[in-house]
Amino acid sequence: MTGSDDHDPWNDPEQRHPRARELLADELWDCVDEDAPFGSDEGADAYAEYRAWRGQNPDAPLIDCISWIGDESDYADHFTHDATIIAIVLGQLVDEGRIDVDVKPIAQKAIRRQQAGAEPSRVAILNLVEAAIEAG
Repeated sequence: MTGSDDHDPWNDPEQRHPRARELLADELWDCVDEDAPFGSDEGADAYAEYRAWRGQNPDAPLIDCISWIGDESDYADHFTHDATIIAIVLGQLVDEGRIDVDVKPIAQKAIRRQQAGAEPSRVAILNLVEAAIEAG
């Protein structure tokens, strides 16, 4: 895996892992919807950083990437930190077709925090994200 600029699973379904195509609802692939995991700047940037990290750490568990990104105090706000976690965890599904079990609770906590006080459309997207993570 490389972090090449021509990698575009949002617009080229063939670049998605088959299991990710199966588990991720169509709404989650939208790269311009701010509510979608990779549609925000935070999500898109986090996915790119995940791919760069994975390229340098091909055999490392995903929890190492979560540790590498830092904790909430390293971010402007909890939204950005949570969006980063969600995109990284889903990034593993997009590229590898699986999600390491030990990061799922971390992603679920981020989802719950983002659901609190969110608009119904955002909650609906986050419910799809949670279902994909649970299945991954």
